[in-house]
Amino acid sequence: MNAKIQAGSLVRLALVLVVAAGLAPEATAQTPEDAVRFTQRSPATGARMMGLAGAGIGGVADYSALFINPAGLGYFQKSSFSGALHSVYATDESLYSTPGFSSTLDQGASETHIGNLAYVYRAPTQRGAFVIGMAFNQVHSFERDLRFAGTNAVSTLSTSFLPFDDEYDLDANGNLDVLADLPFAAFNGGLIEFFPEFLDEDPNAYPFLEAVAPGTMIEQTGSVIERGRMNEVSFGSAFQATSRTMVGASVNLVFGEYTLVSVFEEADVFNENGADDYSVLLEDGGLLEGFDFLSYRQHLESDLLGINARVGLSAEVTPNVRLGLTVETPTFYSVEETFGTEYETFFDDGGALSYGDQFDDVGNGEFDYEITTPWRLGIGIGFHSDVVTVMADAEFVDWSQLELNADTNRDFFADLNRAIEEDYEAVLNGRLGIEYKLGSLMLRGGAAYQPDPLNVKLRKSDGTDLERDKVFFSAGLGYRFDNFQVDFGWLQGRFDAIYAAYPEDDLGPRQDDPLLIDEQVIQNQFVVGVSVFF
Repeated sequence: MNAKIQAGSLVRLALVLVVAAGLAPEATAQTPEDAVRFTQRSPATGARMMGLAGAGIGGVADYSALFINPAGLGYFQKSSFSGALHSVYATDESLYSTPGFSSTLDQGASETHIGNLAYVYRAPTQRGAFVIGMAFNQVHSFERDLRFAGTNAVSTLSTSFLPFDDEYDLDANGNLDVLADLPFAAFNGGLIEFFPEFLDEDPNAYPFLEAVAPGTMIEQTGSVIERGRMNEVSFGSAFQATSRTMVGASVNLVFGEYTLVSVFEEADVFNENGADDYSVLLEDGGLLEGFDFLSYRQHLESDLLGINARVGLSAEVTPNVRLGLTVETPTFYSVEETFGTEYETFFDDGGALSYGDQFDDVGNGEFDYEITTPWRLGIGIGFHSDVVTVMADAEFVDWSQLELNADTNRDFFADLNRAIEEDYEAVLNGRLGIEYKLGSLMLRGGAAYQPDPLNVKLRKSDGTDLERDKVFFSAGLGYRFDNFQVDFGWLQGRFDAIYAAYPEDDLGPRQDDPLLIDEQVIQNQFVVGVSVFF
């Protein structure tokens, strides 16, 4: 094995000199799924509307009208100042399943912030209504933790970095000359190794090995931590265009941050991998023998800033029934991302080999790009009486019109946009809310539905289709003390997901048995708010 080791380490040194000098980190963090994740939002914001699952396009006198339909501001009878505290608690149940083994783990994540601040001013008028409003609203939370663990004798992470035939080139002497980014980084982190001696025996042989010997039993553990939230600052107004019609508009600044940290580890806990299976000779003559443990760590930090506008109409078709329409322009986001990947392999004897801890290492870098969301068109109807309010909304969003662009890598983004047109489709989001008044007490409930815009069927670990539609249920209450009101809202969202633990690129998975983790995610949002009317 030593001859193979020596040749591999010499090639590693040469490749570092060639690739590090001539190859910039590829922007691999931007995907259609990233863009959809960043720009989707909760059905509701604010304490009152959280209890109603966000239904209110028909027209509702609440500061969240700036988020739903700004024409609803026109129904304010007094000026007001409002604030709310917003908490999120999310649980993620994972299913790790391999032949002969399965396990489930639950992991919770929580965060609390100021969720809403709003000022609404109803101007004195001799006739009709003219209302101005401004609000800060938290519109989405990324809070989520995934943990999984199990044993696997079918596949290993290290196989995922073996290069395809068109991802490496050999020189005239059979030495490794060029290696694509992903296998190059793993090669320098010790997860794979090149052995030209295989070619001496057979010119058509595959000259790479992975750190973990295929078929050996290993322990796998992983964690994925998501943090961040999206916020919106809105400025808008509404006026009474006719005796039964309110018209409103708002300009909205959207901003937030998203952080992802993932760690995947494999350990030879049963000691099935020895020095005869895998070893590496270091540049200083040191020898690393026998796979013991590997770690694959990724991080992504995204800062987003966007702007859009909304216009809305609310008409009283009868004294108790309101019909509303709203149009939201595309949101134009600028995204600044920092991303990186670290590889580390520990051996039974000799120490460890690592790569990716320097900013200029392949797989690390910064990148700026833009996201343009689709138009949003909404229609809603509401029944309002002294005792009960019932509201229902439908919102049309064509996700195939989502676009990503950047000043560089234009071909890369052109391919992404073609994939979005083919793989995503239009959806119709729905919301329903009911409010019942018992004197000064208000009881609320609701439900919302957001279909999955991806029209490509994904498979769970058992081979069945994954259903990623999001379903929401809500409840809330409020109490009015003359010119002071306290509101509480709860909204629970549920959806299923899968996590592909092994890396993929545009060439697809690099092995026949990629590890898939099934997820059931439940996110609970709680909002407590107060409003003062004057």
